[in-house]
Amino acid sequence: MTAATASGRATPAWSSTAIAELLDVVRCPVCGSGVVAERRCPACGADFRGAIGRDLWAASQDAVDALRVRQAVLDRVPIAPIAAAVKTPAPSAAPSAPVAAPPPAVAGASRPGPSATVQSVLAVAGAGLVAVAAVVFTFFNPDLADPLPRAAIVGGIAAAFLGGSALLARRGLRFSAEAIGALGVVFLALTIATALALLPPGLDGWVFTALSTLVAGGALAVLGPRAGIRAWLWSGLVALAFVPLMLGLATPSALAATAGCLASAAAASALVAFASRGSAGFARPLTAEVVTLTVVQFGFAAAALVTVWAADASTGVSPAYLASATLVTIAGLAAASARHLAGALWSGLAGGAIVASAAVLPLASATGGYWLAAFPVAAGLGLVVAGALSPLHRMIARGAFFAGAVAVVAAVAVIPTLTALLTLGGVIASPRTVLVSATGLGLTAGLAALALSLASFAAITTPHGVAVTAATRDEASVPPAHRFGADAAPSGRAPYAPNAPDAPRIPDAGTVEPWRPSAIGTRWLGFLGAWYAVLAFLTVLALADLGVWARIALGLVAAVIAGTVSTTRLRDAPAAVRMPLVVGAHAAVVFAAVLSWRDDDLTVWAGAAVVATLGVLALTVPRAARFVHVGVGFAYALVMVATALARAGADPLVVVCLTTCAAGAVAIAVTFARRVPSREWYAVLVVTAVPFAIGVLQVVFERSGWTALSTAVIFCLALTLVTTTRPGLGIVVRTLAAATLVPAVAVVAVCLGAQLLPMSGSPIVLPVIAAIVAGVLASADLLAAALSRRLPAAHVRAAGLAVEASALLTAVIAVGLSLVRTSAGLPTTLLVLVILGIGFVATALFSPRHYAWPLAGAAFTGALWSAWGLVGVTGLEPYLLPPALGVAVVAAWLTARGRPAAGLYTVGLAVAVVPVLIALALDGTDAATPALAIDAGFPARAYALVGAAWALVAASVVVSRASAPRVRRLRVLRAPTLAVAIVAAAAAAVQGVRWGTGLDAAPTDPLIVAALVFGLVGGGAAACAARSLHRGATPETLIAHTRWLGAPAVLIVGIATWPAIERDWSVIWTMWALLLALLTLMVGVAARGLRAPTALPPVWFLFAVSFTTAVVAWSPRDLRVEWFSLPLGLFLLAAGALALRRPAPFARARSLQAWPAGWTGSWPLLAPGLITMLSASVAATYTDPRTWRAILVMAIALVAILVGATRRLAAPFLIGIVVLPVENVLAFMVQIGRGIEAMPWWITLSVVGAVLLIIAVGYERRAGDGTGLAARLRDLA
Repeated sequence: MTAATASGRATPAWSSTAIAELLDVVRCPVCGSGVVAERRCPACGADFRGAIGRDLWAASQDAVDALRVRQAVLDRVPIAPIAAAVKTPAPSAAPSAPVAAPPPAVAGASRPGPSATVQSVLAVAGAGLVAVAAVVFTFFNPDLADPLPRAAIVGGIAAAFLGGSALLARRGLRFSAEAIGALGVVFLALTIATALALLPPGLDGWVFTALSTLVAGGALAVLGPRAGIRAWLWSGLVALAFVPLMLGLATPSALAATAGCLASAAAASALVAFASRGSAGFARPLTAEVVTLTVVQFGFAAAALVTVWAADASTGVSPAYLASATLVTIAGLAAASARHLAGALWSGLAGGAIVASAAVLPLASATGGYWLAAFPVAAGLGLVVAGALSPLHRMIARGAFFAGAVAVVAAVAVIPTLTALLTLGGVIASPRTVLVSATGLGLTAGLAALALSLASFAAITTPHGVAVTAATRDEASVPPAHRFGADAAPSGRAPYAPNAPDAPRIPDAGTVEPWRPSAIGTRWLGFLGAWYAVLAFLTVLALADLGVWARIALGLVAAVIAGTVSTTRLRDAPAAVRMPLVVGAHAAVVFAAVLSWRDDDLTVWAGAAVVATLGVLALTVPRAARFVHVGVGFAYALVMVATALARAGADPLVVVCLTTCAAGAVAIAVTFARRVPSREWYAVLVVTAVPFAIGVLQVVFERSGWTALSTAVIFCLALTLVTTTRPGLGIVVRTLAAATLVPAVAVVAVCLGAQLLPMSGSPIVLPVIAAIVAGVLASADLLAAALSRRLPAAHVRAAGLAVEASALLTAVIAVGLSLVRTSAGLPTTLLVLVILGIGFVATALFSPRHYAWPLAGAAFTGALWSAWGLVGVTGLEPYLLPPALGVAVVAAWLTARGRPAAGLYTVGLAVAVVPVLIALALDGTDAATPALAIDAGFPARAYALVGAAWALVAASVVVSRASAPRVRRLRVLRAPTLAVAIVAAAAAAVQGVRWGTGLDAAPTDPLIVAALVFGLVGGGAAACAARSLHRGATPETLIAHTRWLGAPAVLIVGIATWPAIERDWSVIWTMWALLLALLTLMVGVAARGLRAPTALPPVWFLFAVSFTTAVVAWSPRDLRVEWFSLPLGLFLLAAGALALRRPAPFARARSLQAWPAGWTGSWPLLAPGLITMLSASVAATYTDPRTWRAILVMAIALVAILVGATRRLAAPFLIGIVVLPVENVLAFMVQIGRGIEAMPWWITLSVVGAVLLIIAVGYERRAGDGTGLAARLRDLA
């Protein structure tokens, strides 16, 4: 027998723990509790800088490698059965070494850990329920109104819980001890609260609370480590942090409250330092305590900032000064806490508080528009002060400190920045927007102050030179995670490693190592200051004190100067230096252009200067990007031409047309001028297209010879672009030009018709356009042959496709105009469609195209419809059915002759059914038209569609059984035939909705009978079609594997029946019976899916339909929700229980569609049913509180807990455990004593709690405390 190996054996827990401890780069390896910051431990003072840190890290790595090698050897240890070894002992050449047995484990050596056992969870739940019962009995009992007995009862409960938790901790049940100890702390707090009513009148309640909290918190903090209860230590430390605040609240003054908040923040900081020194006798560090105290400290700091503003006038000091002092205090506390947990946040808070302390000072004196200058100046000074405090930078994370300071400055700069941007935007948008003198000067001064302060801060905080000064040495010790901007080096290892291999090394002397960033990342703030300087200059252009001409001249001159400087002296400067000048120059030109429109005498002349200035600014950008300036300049020049023509008295239409002619002429000239670069040429073409598009839009409203002239020029330009051989012309531009030819000719024809004909030209022009389109399409190959002599083949193909596509679009527009224009009428439409049909036939014969014959059929169909309209035929079916059925018949004939046309057949059959179904749905509604109406006295369309569905199913059956060769070829049409049959069967659902909504008269009373019967007829047709589809599908197709074919049948029955609901018991019980039938079908489908793969609809879909049916049946509100939630949950639970008891024998991937087959475990199988069963009743406890409902929920939860505990199922156990507190919370929210009676409720809670406690004791007696929760509940893991 071959010996097996233990390669699949799990790694021992102690080995994984040792590796994790050796690779831990956060906690101090000396004391095990401190958090290493800047390569030093603040708790024990261990210093890991230099060679000792590298040696320690190397030793730790060697130890980890040794442990891993040991585990690899351990995995190769062979395992041989003992019986086999006894039967055939293997001979050995040498005596085997004795194997030492593992030494017995020492009880005291194992580290205590959490013991989350089943009995612990049950004990905690039972104790909690008993506690809630005690609360209900104490506080909601009308016979217990005296505060003394109430306080005594609550105190007794607290003592019982505290003593019980100590006993549980002594017995080793840590989890239960912690949970019950926490309940004891809660009741201890309730005891203090209830004792307030017993105080004498002269004693302040806050003082008593503070003293009680001090005593209780100190006792808990001292006794918690001795008893081994972590919850006591946590609660005691948090309570001690709140004592100063309570004492501050004893004085009726907001300033005292602020002082209390600051004192509590200081106390929390001291407690964090205390908790960070060690583990207080526990197995792990006091991380939860440190985190909680840190959060509390942040909260105290925020509360101090809120309460300081409520200081009254009796202090004699402005609230702004008090707020500034508070912020300075907070900055000191944050700096002192920078070496604690969240040191980066504290450092950022320190920087922000320093700047904010200066930023709030203007609130004491500055008013009105001067705030725009006062706040930025004060914030800027605070930022400079923060940057100058270099000794403070060594105590905190410098990068985070700078980030906090800059964040406050950014918050202060928001209003000036938005004011400036909105003002500048208003100046551009409205001629009446200007800056008044006081506000404008203040805004400009504020922006200038921001620019100066940012530049100064960048200069102060950016180190110069390459020598390593003391400051840079200090910065080198700051972890990369605490740095700021460019100096923040990412690392995959924690930043507090003593000397990790990828951690930055401290230079011993000399120069900065080449891997270090050249400067701390604040240099970008100097560049930001340059942007603020530009913004300050732009606000000058919005000042009302300067004349328009002066502002225009100032902007253009500044733009020219900035552009000249950036292209000469700053040509080789970095982009960050040049960008503010370049962008500011462009913005100044934009302002000058906008301001020039304020004075009519300056517009044209200033426009010429703007175009010239754009030529200068074009030199500031790379040559490849200058086409933007060319395009903008050319566009603005055209605007100036149009403006000059308009102010000379020309008509708007003439202005547009002449501008288009000028643009087209320039574009043609540039096309022939091959020295113009391609990008600038494209810019001219794009700008030229704009006035042409405007002219085309004007054709819709006004047509004249001027429009014909401009369109003719554009046609010449397009023709030039199509036929030119100039290098650089892309295929896209040539294609767009080709697409313009036919529409341009059509526009010229329309405009000439309007200019030359005395009456409406539509009856003449539209047939002419149709003839042009027909001729172009018929001669498409001749045009392509002519172009192929000059152009590449790809360009010829693209141009030909563009011409054909534009011709087809023109044909569509011509047909649309013939329909919408009253002067054209149906005779013109008939003539246009006939001409187009003849053209499509000619195209199919002389220039063969695949689209020609379908378009010819569509055109002649439209001509037929026009003829029907001329003779007055109305209704949907005469227009729809002949062409649709004709297409289907043609497709079937082609298929029978061996030319498969399944797609064409599908389209024809679908067009014959779907619009009729839509007409059935819309008939009689507001969205319907008279043409959709049918006057038959009964739902003829619905009956016809359902009958057609059965007919299509029968035809499919006949074709599948036929043996004639031509008929057998029609079997490829079975799938679309049956699919359309399912769609037609949906008419039963539509008709049921019509009966339910009153659009049609109901044939029976009650209505639900007819709706249900007709829904079953339609659903039967859909089900038969679905079954035939599944049986006739080949195994490798999607239809053979899908489970959604039968879904329409279920939906048809449900949708047809749902609208028939009414407040009648027979209808409600019929709907409830339908619910049970659907649920029974759901369970049957689940059982069948467990035996073999099935094509029936998924279980979750059937449940969704059943749920909707339940909601509809419940909607009259005559039955309680439990009549529906309990069947839904029970049937869904039964479906999951089937899979839990009898898993599917065949392999199936886990998917929602296959549920419950392929799924294992109680969570996916039992949890949906339990949640469905309980959720409605739990929610109804709040909306419709009833005592019996609350007791029912508690009973179901108790049964779930018992089943989960006995059957070792996680879902019932945990769901029941969760439902118990949720139901209790809801019961309290609805106020026990109103909707829920107090006495039955607390008795129920007591009984359930006692049962859980008894079960917990029984488990403990049978299994002790060694069986964990995951072991009891086998599928929890």
